[in-house]
Amino acid sequence: MEASIKDRFRRKKHSFSVKEFSRRVIITLSVLITVSAAAIFLLIYLPLNTELKKSLTDNFRQLSYIRYASLQNMIERSLEGARSLSSRTVIRDAILDYKAGKIDLNTLRGITQSKYEDGAAALEYLLKAERFVDDYAIAIYTSGLYEELSCTVLDEIKLLDRSSVLYLTADYEYYVTRSPILSKGHEIGQDMLYFNLSGQIHSLCTETINSELLYKDKFDELSLDALVLQKSDSSLLFYKAGIYYNAFYLQDDVHFVISQNADSLLEPVYRLSRQILFAGLAILFLFAAGVYLFIIRHARDEMEDNYTFLTYAMSEANTDPLTKTGTRRFGEELLSLSFERFKSGERSPGILLFDIDSFKSINDLYGHSAGDLVIRSVAESVQKNIRAGDVLLRWGGDEFVGVFNGLNEEDSVSLSKKLLHAVSNLDIDAGANKIRATISIGMSYFLPGDHGFMDAVNRADNAMYKSKSEGKNRIHRL
Repeated sequence: MEASIKDRFRRKKHSFSVKEFSRRVIITLSVLITVSAAAIFLLIYLPLNTELKKSLTDNFRQLSYIRYASLQNMIERSLEGARSLSSRTVIRDAILDYKAGKIDLNTLRGITQSKYEDGAAALEYLLKAERFVDDYAIAIYTSGLYEELSCTVLDEIKLLDRSSVLYLTADYEYYVTRSPILSKGHEIGQDMLYFNLSGQIHSLCTETINSELLYKDKFDELSLDALVLQKSDSSLLFYKAGIYYNAFYLQDDVHFVISQNADSLLEPVYRLSRQILFAGLAILFLFAAGVYLFIIRHARDEMEDNYTFLTYAMSEANTDPLTKTGTRRFGEELLSLSFERFKSGERSPGILLFDIDSFKSINDLYGHSAGDLVIRSVAESVQKNIRAGDVLLRWGGDEFVGVFNGLNEEDSVSLSKKLLHAVSNLDIDAGANKIRATISIGMSYFLPGDHGFMDAVNRADNAMYKSKSEGKNRIHRL
């Protein structure tokens, strides 16, 4: 009897212990799941959500800057084309003959028109070009797109005292520039060139990102009462009515505005939020660590993909498309940083500036395609003969700047001679012609009295012209 009671007591106690244990396990699991969910939300989700939003916003800002740099590059190429057209020697000489009374105005027009059309037809985005001498139009060029787009509105554009202007209509964006024709420092005529930027601006748009030019009044209306996220002297990042905007000031009260809908920009954040919510409802605490690792890995991979794309896009923006050297914009940033380090006590890099001797003659004799081939060939030759850590920049046209860290004066002379020899031995195959090119080099270093990196660049430029005055294909240092 006593044993039976003891057995029942043990079974009852055992039954109570299992129920209590189960109850406590359920309570503990519930608490742990709740605490884990709260911890994941507060310690993981919220910071991650914030960082992802910041990362995506920064990514949008950087991609916007790349589009802005691309537009600036288009405008700069248009300016370079205008200067190239205005500097064509044969047409300029005809104007000088007219000025000297050797030919009359009609003869000048006859000489100029066909050559002017050939030169203007080679310029990208050009709608119309006019050449004026003594207020007389002596040549005019219009592209096929000019009549197609009904661009008669261009005739109403007045530059007044400005050298260039951005002109916007409801459907198109134009860039108009005045390019003087110079002879011995005197203006003997001028070109008026009208470029169409609409297609290029449209090419900067995607299914989710829009790009446009706005006058100041429309931009002020757009940015009124907006939430400013980041502001600098040249750009403004803001949010309004579910859209992110990044605006850059161009000129003449014109702003370049890039926009993206918040739903599109933050879609990875929304997608991730849904994943976390479903995972939290479906997975117990034992899988919380796995969920955590998956989220972090997923987020890291996505940010790394964005960073890889951004790095590639920035590299493209900083690379000259013809020569694959650095652009001037990139070079100015590099030289500015080098000068700051020099002021902080670091050693000055060697700064080498050179251009191709008699390059205009090459263009005139063989054409601009051959000229581009010569520029590219010279740049490739120089790149092959400098160190891996050295930087070669296309400063403008056929002019290049090299930045060489840790290069003393004796070594810089040896390197310059090596480059002179390499370039002068080039045998450039331009179809039916073999072209030989030489360069003239100027060298300089930062000096304690310099106010900025351009002081050294200007010294190198003066040294280069001294090399030219002494016979070209040589070096000089200032």
